[in-house]
Order: sequence, then C-alpha cells, then structure tokens
Amino acid sequence: MSRKLASIKTISDIQPIENRDRIELAIVDGWQIIVKKGEYQIGDKTIFVEIDSVLPEIPEFEFLRSKKFRIKTMKMAGILSQGICLPLSILPTDRQYNLEDDVTEIIGIKQYESTRDIEPEEIVPKNNKKFQHPIFKYLFKYSFFRNLLLPKKQNRGFPEFIHKTDECRIQNMPFILKNKDNTYVVREKIDGQSGTFFLKKMNKKWPWQKQCYDFGVCSRNLRLWNETDSSYWFVAKKYNIKEVLKNLIKDNEFVAIQGECISPKVQGNKYKVSEPDLYAFNLIYPDGKVSCLWGEEILKHYGIKWCPLIEKNFILPDSVNDLLDYSTGKSKLFNTLREGLVFRNYEKNLSFKAVSSEFLIKNDE
Repeated sequence: MSRKLASIKTISDIQPIENRDRIELAIVDGWQIIVKKGEYQIGDKTIFVEIDSVLPEIPEFEFLRSKKFRIKTMKMAGILSQGICLPLSILPTDRQYNLEDDVTEIIGIKQYESTRDIEPEEIVPKNNKKFQHPIFKYLFKYSFFRNLLLPKKQNRGFPEFIHKTDECRIQNMPFILKNKDNTYVVREKIDGQSGTFFLKKMNKKWPWQKQCYDFGVCSRNLRLWNETDSSYWFVAKKYNIKEVLKNLIKDNEFVAIQGECISPKVQGNKYKVSEPDLYAFNLIYPDGKVSCLWGEEILKHYGIKWCPLIEKNFILPDSVNDLLDYSTGKSKLFNTLREGLVFRNYEKNLSFKAVSSEFLIKNDE
C-alpha cells in the first residue's frame, strides 16, 4: 500500500512567530507548518501534504519550482516547518471530501525517491554484462527505468506475508503521548537500507520428501531474485542467514529477519564501515514480531547484531517537539548525528518513529 502523502486535516492551533508579521505557525496533528498570517483559522480544513512529497508540475504549484516541487523539512525565522497546507479549492468539485480522506492520487502527488535508496548492484547480477555500463547503473536508480527494462519477476515480488518496514512518524499519531501508562523500548534508527531475509516452507508433493524451503533476500520494496553484489546479499552470506533461519523456523510456516544494511556505498558511509553490515530490528513469525529484547538475545547467539538500545522503560513526554528533541543525538555506531529513534511497546503492539529534525536538515539533498 502506498504512503498517504496528502490528506484532509483540521488546523488544531495557530501560533505566532516572534518578530514576524507575515507568517505564523499552523499545527496539524503533531506537525507544525509555516503559513501566511491570516490564511487559516483554528478549526479550518486543509489539505496537509507531508514531507518527501513531490507535487505535479502544474500552474497551481508553480511556486514550488525552485524546490523542484518537493516538500521537505525546512527552517524559517529559526522555526522548523515540515509539510505544506493547501486549500481544498484545488480539489475536483465532483465529490464530497471528509476528514482524513487520502487525496494523494487525486492531486497527483508522488513520493520522493532518493537516488541514494537504490544500489544498481541490488537488481543487476554481476554476470549480466548487458546492464553493466555506467549509464545503465545510473538510470537503474529510478523505478520507472527499472520497470521498463527489467523482467517483471526481477523487479517485483516482495513477499505478501511480510509487512514492509515503514514505522509511522510520531507527528501522525500525537494522541499516543497522552497515555503515560505505557512504557517503550527505544532503539536507534540507523540510516541505511532496510532489508528483509525470509525462509518459507514449501509444500511437499510426497510425505517422504525432505522439507524444502524458499529463501528470499529483499530490499525495502523488491525481492532480489538473483544473487548480486549488493549489501543485502553480502550480509546474507556473511551471517549465513539462510542457515540461521532454518534453525529458527521450527514448526512455523515462515520466519524472517528485518534489519538495516549499512555499507561503504550507502548514505555516504556516515558510519565509516569497511564492508556491508547488518543491524536487525525485527524477528518475525506468523503470529507476530518477537520482542526486540528477546529477538536481540536470540540473534546474538548467531552473531547478528540488533539496532543499538537507548532505553528499556521509556515514558513518553508531553509534546511532539519534546520527543523530536529527544530523538536528536549522537549515533552509537560512530561519531555522527543519529537519524532518530524507534519506540516500541510489544504488549500493546504500539510502535512509531521520531526522526531528528536536525538530521533531516543536515542531510537534505
């Protein structure tokens, strides 16, 4: 399911910006957005467009041309602004719109796809000389080009029985801060590439047959059917993940490890590693995810690391801004700013992420 990038929201608050007469701060859920003064009142409906959205190149959005029509985290007058508010008048008038309606496709908004998110080696095997030219390697960073040239099987097929890795941001669920009875395990959010490694039992044709398995290596969106030079296959072999999963599957239909792959080729190698590595954050069985504390102990036996622990019994603060401030800090992997934090309560099946605003501004492309 595609991400909900634009939806109908209510302006919950309007706050002044010191020493600014023409702009003010609108609050939508847990997001704060700089808007023209007087443009909105508390209680007004608006189309809220999240960061990492790319709006279509049409006259209504010409004011965004200098930003290449992309919505991203910014600071103005020393104030953080994340997202943009648009009037409902830009929507077609042939239907009614309700709060929380997803209008992403109606407006024609696409999710920003960073060229850093894809390694050409992820999808092109080394022995496929046809696509080894530097021009092809560059173009394969873009999904539309991969869709044109690659076989359907090679560019599709993330397993349906496993959810893709995409935690909800705290700004989209600020109501969770009201419950002080729940405590959370807090771990560092590593800035790499999400990988999924699974093992699934195959049906046997005859009772006497030996159990067969389907072992899969996936990037965030693609199953990598062919063994490649990517960081995903490197760590799969480095940690012998197929055999690890065979030991863990037992009587279950499947088992999967999800984690963050870091590499000298990924995200500018901010962690200064000499070869690809893996930090797990999920151990998944058909009945759900294993608690990260138990999962860490299980995988430690096989030499697989878990994302660094920050706190075990964290109580949420009162505001989104307090949580975002808490998310900013030094990484436990290297002397660099961490991307943010992931908060999980397994008893209530609650989880979300808080991405550091400082990190977003510093690492903006």
